[in-house]
Amino acid sequence: MVRGDASDAVKGQDDWSRSVKAYYRDIETYDWVDVADHIRGPEAIFHRARQRLIRKVVSQFPHASYLDAGCGTGLILRDLPPTSIGLDLNPRNIDLVRQRLPQHVAIVGDIEGMPFNSSSFDGAVCTEVLEHVPNPVLALIELNRVLKPGGVLIGTVPARSPIWRLRFLSSTCPHDEPFHHQYSASQIVNMLESFKILTVRYVLLGTNVLFIARKTVTLG
Repeated sequence: MVRGDASDAVKGQDDWSRSVKAYYRDIETYDWVDVADHIRGPEAIFHRARQRLIRKVVSQFPHASYLDAGCGTGLILRDLPPTSIGLDLNPRNIDLVRQRLPQHVAIVGDIEGMPFNSSSFDGAVCTEVLEHVPNPVLALIELNRVLKPGGVLIGTVPARSPIWRLRFLSSTCPHDEPFHHQYSASQIVNMLESFKILTVRYVLLGTNVLFIARKTVTLG
């Protein structure tokens, strides 16, 4: 590839990334809490199961401060300690979180470049987010940065399951989103190379991959 072609490729990638983020910031209006609490569509069953799963996992790591990276409208954040902070790219989501969870801090921000100092959090939750992020590896680098040494990362992503082909049947599922990636467990292991992996396994009848990892403690 010649230099001009490489520059064009980088520009094209940047333009695509900006368009993806513009969708989730300016267009997407999906309300996970409303869908789960009022059974609005079959995916409500999945959201409820995911909420129970993460609640159980978080209870094993009772940290004082959690970051919910990509908190959406508060489905998972509402089960985290009041000292936890929610971050989401979509200002409408953050407005809803502030109304529903006044005891929590909620901030508009990009998971690929978060507005927090390094080593700010004891734990981070990132569920059903990385599959929508233009550069998920960069997001994981950022999550590693904002975690304290030994801090735990808890997350889920869609697995490579045939069930996701049925998403089009749901009337409430956002059908205009740019993409919805699916991952194998081995792919997640590779993406977590900068962490100490505690577990990576299939959950929720194989529809999702759960990962739990710690930020490596550097001995000085």
